[in-house]
Amino acid sequence: MSDAKAKESQRKQVRYAVSDDCRLRAAIKLRSADSATAAKDWSGTLVDMSTGGAHIQISLGAVAYKGDDCVLKLAHGAVKIEVRGTLVHYVCSARFSVCGLRFDNSADKAYQHFLQPIIASAALKAGETGVEPGRYREEYPGPGQTKLVVWRDSKPAGAVVAFDYTMVRYSAVLVAAGPDMAKNKQQVGFKSAGSGVPLSPAQEAEARWEFSLAASNLPTAIAPDIRKFLRLVS
Repeated sequence: MSDAKAKESQRKQVRYAVSDDCRLRAAIKLRSADSATAAKDWSGTLVDMSTGGAHIQISLGAVAYKGDDCVLKLAHGAVKIEVRGTLVHYVCSARFSVCGLRFDNSADKAYQHFLQPIIASAALKAGETGVEPGRYREEYPGPGQTKLVVWRDSKPAGAVVAFDYTMVRYSAVLVAAGPDMAKNKQQVGFKSAGSGVPLSPAQEAEARWEFSLAASNLPTAIAPDIRKFLRLVS
């Protein structure tokens, strides 16, 4: 692929924002000519992710150059992965540096396992609303079958009383919420997205992992009280 085509392809990749509250932890190993920089993992804040790369904000103490090899390290819960890539730009501000990297293998299944819940949250947009008997319904559709449906107690500004969040492989459902958030968290149920097939214990653990990641990365298109509620019960 020519440089011109590579740049065009890179521009076409959709970047999905990673919120400041997201539970996804990130660090980068830079194969820099600077020995101090190359000797450590630089913990940072993931800015965005795409199918072929990512941006991570790190300390100004790192010294790196365009073209350096790098390894992005991602972790959520007990799941950790490493993705190899190349530094395509390195920008410094007064407070931090931002590394832009292109992955060597963007189709890596382990990376997709992290990316898909980010897409299923960051890409949600405000959709239809409506009144149901005793409840008010809000919909936030996303790509494919992704959708968050929230019910409030009879009015737009009412308390959240239920939700159904179809993410990637799974759906998280709370039929009736109460004032006790610990109890609400225990009562969140999970099912296979689309089919509604009951899950095995191992699948339910995967579903809770997916929900924990997606629910911590909801966009500002969703009301603050909904974002807070889902984070607390995920």
